[in-house]
Amino acid sequence: MSGLTDAERTRLEQKRDRIMKLLRESDASGELDPEERKDLAEEWNRIDAELQGRRP
Repeated sequence: MSGLTDAERTRLEQKRDRIMKLLRESDASGELDPEERKDLAEEWNRIDAELQGRRP
């Protein structure tokens, strides 16, 4: 158990989903430079690990 409240979990899931949407959209448009994309991917991984109850 990760110790997250339902509200925290929902907020993190929504943030993770928004990041994934940005990453997918940038694949098609090329809007993000490689460093921005890397930062977003790292944030997505950190949030996903937290939601799974793991430390990033």
